Order: sequence, then structure tokens, then C-alpha cells
Amino acid sequence: MVTLAQAINTSRQVAPPEAFSEAGYQLEQQRVFRRSWLFVGHESLIPAKSDYFASYMAEDPVIVQRDRQGEVRVFLNRCRHRGNALNVHDRGNAVAFSCSYHGWTYSDGALTGVPMVRDAYRGELDRSALALVEARTQVYGGLIFASWDADIISLDEYLGDARWWLEHFLLRDDLGGLQVIPGQQRYIVPTNWKLPAENFAGDYYHFAATHGSVLTALANNHDTRIAATGATAKKDENSPYFCVAANHKRGVAHGFYEVSSGDAPRAQDMAIAGRLGAEAIEWVHERERRLDERLKSFPKRPYSFHVANIFPNFALIGIGSAFYGKGLILHHPRGANRTEAWVWCAVEKNAPEIVKKHQRFVLMQRQAAAGMVAPDDHENFERINETLSTGLARELPFHYDMAIGHEDEDPRPAEWCSQPAWPGKLGPQVSEIVQRDFYRHWNQMMAKA
Repeated sequence: MVTLAQAINTSRQVAPPEAFSEAGYQLEQQRVFRRSWLFVGHESLIPAKSDYFASYMAEDPVIVQRDRQGEVRVFLNRCRHRGNALNVHDRGNAVAFSCSYHGWTYSDGALTGVPMVRDAYRGELDRSALALVEARTQVYGGLIFASWDADIISLDEYLGDARWWLEHFLLRDDLGGLQVIPGQQRYIVPTNWKLPAENFAGDYYHFAATHGSVLTALANNHDTRIAATGATAKKDENSPYFCVAANHKRGVAHGFYEVSSGDAPRAQDMAIAGRLGAEAIEWVHERERRLDERLKSFPKRPYSFHVANIFPNFALIGIGSAFYGKGLILHHPRGANRTEAWVWCAVEKNAPEIVKKHQRFVLMQRQAAAGMVAPDDHENFERINETLSTGLARELPFHYDMAIGHEDEDPRPAEWCSQPAWPGKLGPQVSEIVQRDFYRHWNQMMAKA
């Protein structure tokens, strides 16, 4: 028999129970989300001057706009008069936004129009002091990040080790970069945002138990459009897989998993290309040739990573295959036990149309609200949320101790160990290194007033 006291003491307090409480949620709005670089969208959604789209920075609604000079800017979607939302549309083109309550008008963030400014305000209103609240903004490979913290470190420093992985396996400027399909899937998951974030950061351990039915369905289905890709492929013992904790123990915690290597993932992509035709085959060869050239200093290089999380709540999926749409996912916090997921589909801009079509299909068929993979995760998250809401369970920590004394071991095959190391802390495919690092950084931010 295990007593409550014993249960509490059997696991290190990596993520204390209060991390998922309402009080913890309110505190992290200030200490985590206001002090982080937050992904808000992709600049391909605003190609022309004055184009805009709506997004969120945690709970705060924002307008992401390319201004009349062509600069990407992010504004709080809130009139400075009575706090009314200025923009009510998902996307569009507007030189100015006018408040529907009292008619205050803003252009490129500046307050340009105030009804009755001479008569009602006696001409004494300082409009320069009433511009829209603007976030610090940086664009990285088309990805738009914003922060409310004027003193935050540069985005390059914030990403750290993660930049190498993003540049070579996601952004691919040598292939024209990413093209994001307009619109996104949106759905609510009754769970704390950190559970999907840590899952995308490094939890391959769950795949066989959670998604076993997916593997069975793929094995028994003869529709070639849904052939195995990425995590749904059978693993080859001669092609090892890993996870990576970016900035391990020393900076902002980003995680990558199903980091593939060897010939198996390449052979898998070539098999799909063969079914799509010569154009697809040529595309796979060319994207690999270019990556080999870029990474020629790494004789044993990764093929790619498949899933990742950029701290705090920007998740990626589908990066492990040339034929899987790149899912750009935001897990918007909506309460201690509520998360709103937004999923954009990105394709490689210069890919043949037949490849882009296949990429879109696979992402929506897998990582969608009614896809083959995502609902399995959502059901688990919902059940976890139900236990977090009970009295006794609130006192019990989760368990994150997998191989905790073995993090310094090199998981690479012995013959690889003389080769240059890949950026970040490399761990075995099934590991909790990344989750522990996620909460290491989260706890540091929460402790800093």
C-alpha cells in the first residue's frame, strides 16, 4: 500500500501540481508569456502592403500587419479609448482600422482620427501618446515572432541551438522557403496548454500505446495516398532515431524528436515519390542533394526531425518527410484547463504541385481535429484534465524520471562518436530529457518576479 505522502515523494518535483492550477495559470500569463518570443503566424499570409491577419499572443488578441512601408508589425487589437476590439475579421487588407464604438481610427498603429477632437477635446488630445500598443517583432525565415518584453534577448539568442534544426530541415530557403495555405483548423482541447507543448517537445514514448490503431490502419489500408510517413513508419534498426533538447540546461528550452538518420527515411520518401511520378522523384533527389551540400561537414547527418516545440507553445509536425505537410501549430492558453489549437498547413514553396497536394492531404489526414492521429492525443489530454480537477489528484506530481541519471550517455552508435556532434543535447528516441528541460526553463521563468 502506498500512502499519499509516499506517492508525492516518489517523483522529483519537475512539474509540481500547482503548475496546472488556476493560480499557476494566471501567474504564467505574466512571467512566461509576456517574457517569451511568441510565434503569431507566417509572413506569406500578408504578401502585400496593408495586408493583415488576426492572431493571439497567449490570451491577448493581436493584429499582424504589413504596414505601408512593407514592415511586419504586431499590434494589440484594442482601441486606446474604451478597449473595444478594432478588428473583427480573420484576415484582409486595410490602410486603417476604425473602432465601431466611438470611431477612433488608427493607421499603421498611429491614432489618426478622433471624432470631435476640436470641440469635445478642445484640441488638447495628445494623439501621439495614444497609438496602439505594439509588440517587439522579428521575422525569421518567414516565421513571425513577437514579444511584449522590450528588453527580451534577441530572437537568435532565444532560439539558440534550435536555429540549426529549423534552418536546415523546416525553413529551407534553398528550396524557396515555406508557403502557408491561408486559413487554419481551430479546435478546443480541454487541457492545460503545457501538456500538448511537452508532448510535441519530446514525447515519442506515447506513440505505440496511444497511436497503435494508426499503425494497424495504415498496414491494412491499400489507399496509397495514406502510406506511412514520419512517425507512422516502421523503424529500421540500422537507421537510429533520437531526440534533441536545444539549449539544454542553459537557455530557453526547445525540443525536437523523431530525429531520423540513415537510409530508411530516405527510402520511405523515395517509395512515395515513385508512386507520384518522375517529377516527385526528381524533387526528392534535388532537396537531398542541396541538404548534403549544406551539411557536408557532418558525414553522419540527420535526415530530418519530425516533431518539435519552440518554447512556450509553438509546435511543429510533419517535418520528417518530403511528403508530409508542415504543421505549424499554436496551443493558445485559454484557461488552466482549456487550450485552443490553431493548425496552419505549410508546404515547400518550390515543390511541384503534385507534391504540395500530397503534403496538404497527409497533414490533414493525420494531424487534424478529425484526423487519424490527433484525436488519440486529445482524448488522453482530456482524461488527464479530468484527474487534475479532483481533490486528491491535485496533490500528486507527474513522473518525469525516465533514465534521469543517464543524460550524459551518448546514444549514437559507437562508430559515429568521432563525428561532429549535432547542435543541442542528443538523447535516445524514447526519453524524458526534453520534458525535464521544458520544466527546468518554465520553473526558472515562474520563479523570477
